[in-house]
Amino acid sequence: MDHHKNNSDGSDDSGASDRSKDRPINFKCDGNRPEGKRSHHDATLLNPGPPALYRLNTERKYLDGTERKVRRWTYGRRDRSKKNKVILMVGETGSGKTTMINTMINCLLGVKFEDQEFYQITEEEKPQDQSQSQTSEITVYEAFVEENPTSLTIIDTPGYGDTEGYEKDREIAENLTRLFSDEDDGIHYIDAVCFVMKASQNRLSDRQHYIFHSVLSLFGRDIENNIVFILTQSDGGPPTDALNAINTAEIPCRRDEDNEPVHFLFNNRQKQKRDEQYEHLNRSDWETGERSMNEFFKLLEEENRKSVEMTLDVLKERRRLEACVSNLIGRIDQKESKMNELNQIQEVLRQNRDKIENHEKFEFTVTKSFTEKVPIVNEWRWNSKATCCSVCEENCHESHCSSVSPNNLSQCWVMSNRHCTVCSGKCHSSVHVKEDKKYVKKTKEVTMTFDQLKQKYERTGDQNATNFDKEKYETCKKEIEESKNKIQEEKSNLLNEAYMAIMSLSKIALKADSAFTLLHLDFLIPRLKEEGKDEWMKKLEDLRKAGEEQRNKGALKLLKGFWNYVTGNN
Repeated sequence: MDHHKNNSDGSDDSGASDRSKDRPINFKCDGNRPEGKRSHHDATLLNPGPPALYRLNTERKYLDGTERKVRRWTYGRRDRSKKNKVILMVGETGSGKTTMINTMINCLLGVKFEDQEFYQITEEEKPQDQSQSQTSEITVYEAFVEENPTSLTIIDTPGYGDTEGYEKDREIAENLTRLFSDEDDGIHYIDAVCFVMKASQNRLSDRQHYIFHSVLSLFGRDIENNIVFILTQSDGGPPTDALNAINTAEIPCRRDEDNEPVHFLFNNRQKQKRDEQYEHLNRSDWETGERSMNEFFKLLEEENRKSVEMTLDVLKERRRLEACVSNLIGRIDQKESKMNELNQIQEVLRQNRDKIENHEKFEFTVTKSFTEKVPIVNEWRWNSKATCCSVCEENCHESHCSSVSPNNLSQCWVMSNRHCTVCSGKCHSSVHVKEDKKYVKKTKEVTMTFDQLKQKYERTGDQNATNFDKEKYETCKKEIEESKNKIQEEKSNLLNEAYMAIMSLSKIALKADSAFTLLHLDFLIPRLKEEGKDEWMKKLEDLRKAGEEQRNKGALKLLKGFWNYVTGNN
């Protein structure tokens, strides 16, 4: 798909592209078709109507091989000389997103109300009960129409916020990353991000807050002026309620001269069966949508496209943050368990000092922690494998580790320059393994004698017999204290890494106070307080305060519910 390797003006990197530089974009919905001539597009009749309903015949391809989660459907013959506009469509299930995609395609085809026809590039999916699994595939629709000098590429994201919630939405983010990363067949720029919602919406539900957070957290700051709203089921009047809801939620977006969110009105009745009794209403509805679509395409004529490079950085940094914090929690838990074990031993030494100095034998019991690699069971498919370091014996990428081949772990999100950014040793990718197993922390009660303890901490040769046990007692105390100090230092370094990851993400993300960032703060803030990192703690507290504001409450509430379900915490 060489036509995606474009210059900043939207033309392709080919000699033929020069011919189109001065050619005007013709996105008018009346097309170039002679008046009264019936369209003959490459399509299959689904319903004679009226309007006659057709499905466009497309060439289909999966961009991610066997994963089959990123697919491309192409209508028409690809023409490298055509300018290309890329639109990303996002919306809640049932918002009318699919109809809007088809409406855009009909506009490109030049379909008019009098033609009594409507074309679909999408496939109608059978209605699913909300308790059933929803698809997480990304579909790229491409349309090349001979009469139109500009082609369309529409990226269709599945409905966000369905019953699988956080897990499925993370897979959508991963699939978008694949699409944006593919050098040959991927998408490397975006002209518009369209949020689809109902015009009658007077407030955003927790789920819709979550959807906006899910999407906004994917993008870099440079995309804000490309975000617009498609308002469906409109009666043609001012969408006051929907605009108030958008403003209340403080959603970053493009704004007009009145500082209102840029929006376009549609009624979504384009393909409904027509009745002569209501023809005037059907015509009015069609014309309203036609005017809105012409306005939308006029906006696309602006040279406002953005590279997805910063968005890719956000996606990758977010993935690393999740892996880092997940690994961090496990490692801190281990450090705290080890600290508890050492505290137990110190207490045993204190209570039995007289016995030690009098050469009396005694036993004591401590709770020891250890890691063990166990099979991954009862997990979602995308959580069924984990990337682990065989040297550090740690889980480096446990959650949602599905896209990278076990034979090419240098491409895993947590790797940089073939080294892991997460595990303790920052080890080379070659000592990592991806399989259906992961490390878990376990504990056991261990009974030992003082002789066994002193052997463990013995560092010197023969000692004077009289002072042997006394010196060993002091040696054990010293070694245990040094071990505790080392563990505390390692814990501090881990906290530093997690803090830096969050701040790095906040600098480049379109939504710095995204619920996905706020989710981790309850874990980090109290530990930074223990460390005396007052300045860092204050910065995270400021981020958390944003989470208490109305614009974030709903998203954070729903996300915490998803997170608790995934992690098993109540």
